[in-house]
Amino acid sequence: MKKNAPTLSLCMMVIFLMFSCGSSKKYQEAKSSQSILEYEWYLGKYPKSKYATQARQELEVLHEERDWKKANNSYSISGYKSFISNYPDSRYSSQAKKKLEVLYEERDWGNASRTDLISEYEGFISKYPNSKYSERARQKISEIEESNAWSKSKSLNTIYGYQNFMASYPNSQYVFESKNRIESLKDENAWEDARKIGTLEAFKTYVDNFPYGKKRGEALDIIKEIEIIQPEWNKALRRNTPESYQSFIQSFPYSSYAKEANEKLSQLELTEWNNAKRKNRVSSYEKYLSIYPNGNYSEEAEKRIIDIEVDAIFKGDHGKLPPMTRVSPGYSYSTTNNIEIYNNTSYTLTVRYSGNESRKIVIKPKKKEKLVLKNGAYRVTASVNAANVSNYAGSEKLEGGEYSSEYYIVTEPSWRN
Repeated sequence: MKKNAPTLSLCMMVIFLMFSCGSSKKYQEAKSSQSILEYEWYLGKYPKSKYATQARQELEVLHEERDWKKANNSYSISGYKSFISNYPDSRYSSQAKKKLEVLYEERDWGNASRTDLISEYEGFISKYPNSKYSERARQKISEIEESNAWSKSKSLNTIYGYQNFMASYPNSQYVFESKNRIESLKDENAWEDARKIGTLEAFKTYVDNFPYGKKRGEALDIIKEIEIIQPEWNKALRRNTPESYQSFIQSFPYSSYAKEANEKLSQLELTEWNNAKRKNRVSSYEKYLSIYPNGNYSEEAEKRIIDIEVDAIFKGDHGKLPPMTRVSPGYSYSTTNNIEIYNNTSYTLTVRYSGNESRKIVIKPKKKEKLVLKNGAYRVTASVNAANVSNYAGSEKLEGGEYSSEYYIVTEPSWRN
């Protein structure tokens, strides 16, 4: 056993030297690569080598460099905060803190800009008095204050309010609009004063002081009305005749008196119509029509004239008028009647129908005329413009369809259909 001891010691020494040489070589390889993976492999393989402590220190430096690069690449508050937390004594800590300050400032400026409130800008200035954004923050505060003041002025909408705004912000972008609004308010006030006073002089003063005023056109119309239209209206009132009111309406259809003129005209027309109905004579209705040819009761007046003329013929001497010839019965639901009349005489023929509707038709000699009447019972008369020819009268019941009549004269009075 004593003879084998030197041999065993020699083997162990050789193994140790071989291990030591391998550890040194791998360390140098890791150091040359400056690779975190190489260092981690080395320390995992040789955790107790004489280079292990140094390798761990160098690995920490590599981790720090890597994380610093990551923080810079992310350029975020969380990235730099994480780096400082992991490496409080790093040679990059000072830089990281400075970058954090910049990022905090940028963040707070972004928040202030988004909210766009005076309180936020004031808070930013208080926190970062020397920031590159401080001046811009002060400008924004001034702009918001100016905008608020302008909104308040518009809300008040008074001459004093706009004047006070211009005094406070003489260089504001709203100065021009303030001046325009002041002029507009002066215009409105002057117009209200003119309307309250209501005299010719008041409206003329408004036009003189505000030649481009919003109410200039209306003021000129009122001036015209006072100077020209009102005297004419007074004349119409004094005359109080249909002709005077009609003439006034034709001359001044859009004046403020036009409505009253129409009302006066309607009153006079109604009076004339009531008089015509009370007298109930052809002459009274003809008088109404001569005054109001297109009046509210003109159709009724024309009907009454025909009815009276038919009554007169029926009451006087007259021959019996035979019924018309019904050419076609028409449809069962027909409510109108088509009538053709042939005047086969040498005189002008007048035929009158009095009933649901009253019509008078005048036909020249040897001519035909047509008319349409509603269904119903009618009294019919026929006469010519000859003293020696009798009038004729009769009745018809029209029930829809087509009718025809032929009128002629023979030596012995008779009528044939």
